Amino acid sequence: MEGKPVSASYVESTSLVQPFHSNVYGQLFGGHLMELVDNTAGISAYRHSGTMVVTISVDNLVFKAPAPVGSILTIKAAVNRVFKTSMEVGVQVTALLPENGKKSLVCPAYLTFVALDAHGKPTEIPPVIPETEDEIRRFENALIRREARLALAERIRYKTHAV
Repeated sequence: MEGKPVSASYVESTSLVQPFHSNVYGQLFGGHLMELVDNTAGISAYRHSGTMVVTISVDNLVFKAPAPVGSILTIKAAVNRVFKTSMEVGVQVTALLPENGKKSLVCPAYLTFVALDAHGKPTEIPPVIPETEDEIRRFENALIRREARLALAERIRYKTHAV
């Protein structure tokens, strides 16, 4: 299967933080931010795989800075690495404050998607080809995150329950 460059999966979208997206403090509601992250990452995963995809995990989604009502969000996503039927998508959300032009990192996140065939079964996807130094770094770090995630899952498999 022929690989695709990271750039083929790149997605960038913008969104205005409106009052109905805010919490009681007038800041972007975290749940809405998570929805924006998942949607943008899903489009990136689809662009790379060319098939239906589902989110299987969200890792390291960190709320770094608030985004007040009126902020212009930029959501960027690209596939970092492919693991046969799954892929890691990196997402970065920044906010621009129109009143002063300040830009801040709101949220970095990593999501894992599985590609599905027409019958809903996992299907192999083309490898991703990192071309720039930054893409190579993200490609290498994706493997480290995957190994850590799998090791943690193995350690806690039968020891705890979510509730």
